[in-house]
Amino acid sequence: RAHRAHLNLLEQAFPFAVLVLIIDRMDGFTALTYWTAIAFFWLRVLHAVGMIWGIAKMPLRPILFVLGWVCTLIMACAVFVAI
Repeated sequence: RAHRAHLNLLEQAFPFAVLVLIIDRMDGFTALTYWTAIAFFWLRVLHAVGMIWGIAKMPLRPILFVLGWVCTLIMACAVFVAI
């Protein structure tokens, strides 16, 4: 389970990190991107803990995973707005 949680993290963390670095270079940080980064971190922690301990069952685990992608999409939108 820990390996699958790690693979899920890598699947989301790399695109999110790239978007955060792009926003940083463009000076596009806002309150929304700040809170999105915090939410992304805690969603990933909850997803990993729930997956490793086996307490995040259907539909909680997929919801946490999708919310991580929503945070990534918010960051992507912030990149386009900052242009």
